[in-house]
Amino acid sequence: MTSDLWAALPAAVRDKVDELMAEGRSVQAVFAVRSSGVEPRPGLRACQDLVAERGAALGARPDPAA
Repeated sequence: MTSDLWAALPAAVRDKVDELMAEGRSVQAVFAVRSSGVEPRPGLRACQDLVAERGAALGARPDPAA
């Protein structure tokens, strides 16, 4: 994954996003990215795109609530 946003996230947040995606919890993963402390705060669409890309990389199942 080569996303600038992904690279800017703290390692603990990247781990949390991977954990959430493995559980199929994409909405919570988006929230984790948005509340990560990265400045400027990433927009919702950028977070959704990042989480979708990460889910595809991990082969995660989509969150039916998303």
